[in-house]
Amino acid sequence: MAGIDFDRQVFVTPNQPPRKLPLHLMGPSLFLIALVLAGYVGYRIYKESVRASTANNATAEIEQLKQQLVEMQKKLDQAERHRTPTPPHANAASQVQPEAAPKKAAPPKVVYRVDSASKMPAVPKPTASVVTAPPSPANENMAAVRSELAANHEAWQATTDRVADVVGVVDTQQGEITKTREAVSHLLAQSQRKAVSFELQRGTSRMPVGPLALKLKSVDTRNQRYSVRIYFDEKSIELKDRALNEVVVFLLSKDSAPLELVATKILRDQLLGYLAIPVEKQP
Repeated sequence: MAGIDFDRQVFVTPNQPPRKLPLHLMGPSLFLIALVLAGYVGYRIYKESVRASTANNATAEIEQLKQQLVEMQKKLDQAERHRTPTPPHANAASQVQPEAAPKKAAPPKVVYRVDSASKMPAVPKPTASVVTAPPSPANENMAAVRSELAANHEAWQATTDRVADVVGVVDTQQGEITKTREAVSHLLAQSQRKAVSFELQRGTSRMPVGPLALKLKSVDTRNQRYSVRIYFDEKSIELKDRALNEVVVFLLSKDSAPLELVATKILRDQLLGYLAIPVEKQP
């Protein structure tokens, strides 16, 4: 059997030539490169021109300063030339002083003496001028002490007045306290009571209970109501339609202590209770 031949070139990838940029893309790239190079060259030229102009300006200023210095030096030289020196003999003449003229002798003075008619020595008149002596430290201290004493006196007077007011108020309060104490004592005396029990029968005569007498008038066991007549000092009053356990307070006279009547049980034709009377009024 004959061998089979294969074409190996079919399986080998052919080498492709490198791609070249088209001409329509190379043109803008070259233009940009040229534009960048031109800008750089222009910047360098501008920088050199600015440096040269700065150097020229500095040189011109230096030259101007040199000219001003030369002119000032010339003016100083001219001023030195025009200044005239002072002659030496003028100073010597100014130093020579004239001789003092001889002084004439003064004529003798004639002194006249006038004696007073009185032999007493003359008393000089006091001058009208008043000399004010400066305040001494002692005077200042005395004035300070006086002012402090005056302030302390005013404070003491104010304190005394305040104490007098307080004493008056205390006296008034003490009187009020005394009155209140008496009223409280009176109330305490009235509050000390003694209960006197009673049992009233209907139809009987009056029953003495403490400082008065009681008489049963009527009872209502259903409604727990009652009526009682009270006799005292040949007088009588009637307590009508009173309830069970009701505290009935009444006075026998204006100056007497109040009495209390309480019914504790209501039966048929019978009434049980007590009369509260002050201890001092107990017979």
